[in-house]
Amino acid sequence: MEARFVAKRIQRLIQEKFQVWDRKKSHFRDIQYKDIVVLLRATTQAAPIYEQEILKLEMPVFSDSSQGYLDSIEIQTILCLLKIIDNPLQDIPLVSVLRSSIGGFTDNDLVEIRLNDRQDNFYTCLKKAKVNANVELRNKIEKFLNQLEEWRKEQEILSLDELIWKIYADTSYYNYVGLMPNGELRQANLKMLFERAKSYEKASFKGLYHFIHFIERLQLSSGDMGTAKIIGENENVIRIMSIHKSKGLEFPVVILAGIGKQFNLMDLNDAILLHQDLGIGVKYKDDELQIQYDTLTKEAIKNKMKIETLSEEMRILYVALTRAKEKIIITGMVKDYPKMLEKMQEQVDRYPKKDGKIEPILVKKYKRYIDWFLLVYLYEQSTIHQLLHWKVYSKKEVLTDSAIEEKEKMDIKKELEEKSKTLQPEQIENIRNILQWKYPNILATTIPTKASVTQLKQLSQKSVAIQNSEITFAKPKFLKAQEEKLTNAQKGTLIHLCMQHLQENIQYDLEKVRELIQDLVQKEIITENEAENINPYPILQFTKSFIWKQLQQAKEIEREKAFYIQIPAKEIYGQDIEEWILVQGIIDLYYQDENGKLVLVDYKTDYVEKGKEQELISKYNKQLQLYQYALEEAMNQKVEKSYIYSTYLGKELEVK
Repeated sequence: MEARFVAKRIQRLIQEKFQVWDRKKSHFRDIQYKDIVVLLRATTQAAPIYEQEILKLEMPVFSDSSQGYLDSIEIQTILCLLKIIDNPLQDIPLVSVLRSSIGGFTDNDLVEIRLNDRQDNFYTCLKKAKVNANVELRNKIEKFLNQLEEWRKEQEILSLDELIWKIYADTSYYNYVGLMPNGELRQANLKMLFERAKSYEKASFKGLYHFIHFIERLQLSSGDMGTAKIIGENENVIRIMSIHKSKGLEFPVVILAGIGKQFNLMDLNDAILLHQDLGIGVKYKDDELQIQYDTLTKEAIKNKMKIETLSEEMRILYVALTRAKEKIIITGMVKDYPKMLEKMQEQVDRYPKKDGKIEPILVKKYKRYIDWFLLVYLYEQSTIHQLLHWKVYSKKEVLTDSAIEEKEKMDIKKELEEKSKTLQPEQIENIRNILQWKYPNILATTIPTKASVTQLKQLSQKSVAIQNSEITFAKPKFLKAQEEKLTNAQKGTLIHLCMQHLQENIQYDLEKVRELIQDLVQKEIITENEAENINPYPILQFTKSFIWKQLQQAKEIEREKAFYIQIPAKEIYGQDIEEWILVQGIIDLYYQDENGKLVLVDYKTDYVEKGKEQELISKYNKQLQLYQYALEEAMNQKVEKSYIYSTYLGKELEVK
């Protein structure tokens, strides 16, 4: 967030043509990129972030950070290429090279290659796609594989640095990165890799394999080589550097960023402290009581080292504040600014200034640069406007300010009317046809690619308008426990759940059904409140049914079986659509009876009027068809009979 704000502030300085004094020509001139420096207390983590945000606004920048060389895109790409030259059976490096400008493959190309074999390595897929893919992709693959084979042969003959330079020449990658943002630095990084490879073979083992492992060990140990240094005194780029490195330098405009970060006082927590004047301080350990605490010596050394650390931080801050010739901009982030300011105001009221100076005890109390600035701000509120412009931005303001401005809108109709005066009738007709063109397969864009069986049941066969329903989630158990009343649908779901837990080897009566319900409560599958709302009689009635008798003699029984199948969309919508829909669902129950015949059962708890059983069958007929289709595909066996078991009616209904 802060880096984005700083980048936008630099852009404003450039756009507003802020005036800086040119000592050589003795007059004011427009600000340039090289007049600006961003100073950070530490650059290891923060500098790449600031660099990235500045680059997003298309401004040249150089970060003098020792990290990030091996993570740069140009070095990563070449290292991946070297890895597959050594061993092409490495999927991630191979796909990285294919997707880069060296390979030139698109995402769709990579998907098509992978679909040739989903299990094998990508290099084998590449070879299979060379035979099976379309002509354009085949040519692309053949060109890449031939080039890779050539490099693999040459790496046995050429020295490592010669191989790397040949790769630069064969792929034109060196010229390509030169056209990217910060291109000169990227080219310098590639040159540096070439030089490193040359010096490595002179000083250590020879060969590509050993060099790759050397780089990998370097990365694992959190090491790096340091980015190439290409910046001279007159290079027109924004610099990002640490406060330490800026000592002795001056810049027209300085941005001191990151002052909201806390000082590093971690060393004070070590078990043993050593001071050049006070000696050694340790913790006292009591083995009997199993406790430890700081000794007075350690506390004294800790206090002394804290004062010295804060003094050093104050000297570093002084260095940062004295680097600017014309203007200094200081930025820092804090949480809950009003509350923090209120607490600090109480401290300021308690400790008034002595001899025009801030009370040292307050300076020692705070551990960030921004805290020190706030102290000055509160003590000097009457004259602060003479010292600096103080501005507080909210997160929303920073994001809004950083948003890309909308392009100017234009009236297309008016423009066309003006343009049509100079056009021929056939040209106007051609434009009208283009503007009124409709995608011929518009139906395919509205159907879902994945749906549940319930959703498909709800879709009309004549309409494919998909309504965006509100997403709802099941309530957690601790909230369910507080509910007193359950809906009929919830009660039906609970009966359904109990039926899934029935065991065929038990002879059920009313008491045993109630024991089953209590067992579910003890296992925390349902709550006490839910148990009280379960009617045991429909469950008991199921154990008297024809289906239950078959279950007791069945060879195989499966409950709550999830499935996924692909079905043509035209079977759902009844229209000529070439798309397929992935359908998911759960089959309540299926079994192989004593004769090995496959039987499908679906439980329903709907209210049904007597004599209107056919309406229930018609309502769920399509759903049962999908279950049957999925089951027959999976089991490679025909479903002999399909039943709906109605808990309301207490009987099974055969679905023809």
